[in-house]
Amino acid sequence: MNKLKSFIFLLIAMTALTSCSEVEKKLNTSQSINHTCPIVEKKNNILLDNEKNEQEVVKLISSKSSNSSYRNQILNFTLSQLYFAPHATTLNSHTLLIAKVAGKEFFINSIPQKQNDFAFMNAVSRMAKFYKKPLSIRSRLALIERNVSEYVYASKSLEQYIKDNQAELFKNRALKRLYFRGAQGVRENELFERLSYVKRLNKLTTYAKNHNSIGSYNSNYLFRRGNYSCSFDSKLHDSNMAILKRPKKSYYNTFSHYKDNNNYIIGVTSSLPEVGDSIGDVLLSNFENDNYTALCLSEQNQGRRYLLLMNGITYNAQVLTDLINNFPQVSYAQQYMNTKRSLVLQNPKRTISEIYGETKTEQGTAQYYTPALGNLTILELNNGLSTYKDPRNGQLTCK
Repeated sequence: MNKLKSFIFLLIAMTALTSCSEVEKKLNTSQSINHTCPIVEKKNNILLDNEKNEQEVVKLISSKSSNSSYRNQILNFTLSQLYFAPHATTLNSHTLLIAKVAGKEFFINSIPQKQNDFAFMNAVSRMAKFYKKPLSIRSRLALIERNVSEYVYASKSLEQYIKDNQAELFKNRALKRLYFRGAQGVRENELFERLSYVKRLNKLTTYAKNHNSIGSYNSNYLFRRGNYSCSFDSKLHDSNMAILKRPKKSYYNTFSHYKDNNNYIIGVTSSLPEVGDSIGDVLLSNFENDNYTALCLSEQNQGRRYLLLMNGITYNAQVLTDLINNFPQVSYAQQYMNTKRSLVLQNPKRTISEIYGETKTEQGTAQYYTPALGNLTILELNNGLSTYKDPRNGQLTCK
C-alpha cells in the first residue's frame, strides 16, 4: 500500500512539474538517455537563414573587395536581412553584431527599451559611425532593392512563424498578400515577395519621429569570464536559479559573412513579431521579450575563435553559463555540442537535464529529463567560417 501511495505521489509530482515549466517535459519512451549524434561541420563563408538566398547576397558583399569597400558592404549585408527574414529581423528587433574590418573590431548589443525603439536600425547606425561610413538609409536600401530579386526564398523559421500566427496573418490583408498563396501559407524554400522599404520609408520615418524611436539600450562591451567573453554577465547565473515563466515564442536570424581573419561580420537578431503591432505589411517586434540570444566568444592561442549562440529557451544566458562552466579551457565544437545541458532549480531542489548528450558533472538532486534545453549554434573562425548546428531539434533521432 505504501509503495502504491509513493508511486501515485511521484506521478502527481511529476505532472505538476511538467505543467508548470517550459523545461520539464515528459520523457518519450522512444528516446534514449545519453544518446549523441554526429555533429556536422558545414564550411561556407556565408551563413544565412536560408542558404538558397546566397546568390542574392553575393550581389551585396564580396570576399574579393578592398577593406574600404568591405566597410560599406557589411552595412548593406546587415540591412539586407530586413528582406530575407522579415519576421526575425525587424526594425526594432534585439540585435547583436560582431564585426572586424582591417583588424578593427566592433561589437554592439542593442536592446529596445519600449515598443517603438528601432534597435536594429540603431545598431546598424552605430556600426556605420564606428567604421566612419556615412549611413544614408534611403540610398542603401535603394541599392539593396536594385540588386536583390523581387522574390526571395522563405526559411524554415518564416514558415513556422506563418503557421504559428496563421489566423491573424490571414485576417490582415497586407500581410496575407505577402505570406499566403490562396489559403496556404508560404513554406520553406518557396519564393515570397520581399518588401520595398524604400516605398515605405517616409511612413516609417514619420512613425519613428512621432513615437520617439531612439531609446534603445546599447552596450559595446563583452563580459569577461575566464577564457570567454559573453554578451551577458554570467556571474548573475551562478546560483543556478531559474524563473519559471512561459514566454511567447521568439524567432531568430543568424547571418554571417567571412572574408578573412581580419574581415568579417556576424549578426543575430531576436524578434517577437506581433501582427497587431505591424505598420501596414512591415512587422514589428514586441519589445517585452525574454528570449534574447545569448552569445559567448572563446579564443585559442592559434587565433581560432568560437562563437557560441544560445536561444530557444526563456533564459538562454543561464543555459549557456552552465555549458561554458563545463569547459574552463577552450575546447572544440563537437565537445560543446555533445555535452548534456542542465539547470538546477529550487523549491523543490531538482535538476533538469537533457536526455541527449554526455554528462560532465554529477548532480546529487532529483533528476528530471527534457529532450532539449535551448538551441545551440557554434561558429568557428579559423581561416574560414565553419558552422555547427544543434542536432537535437526536440528529438534524438539522427538523420
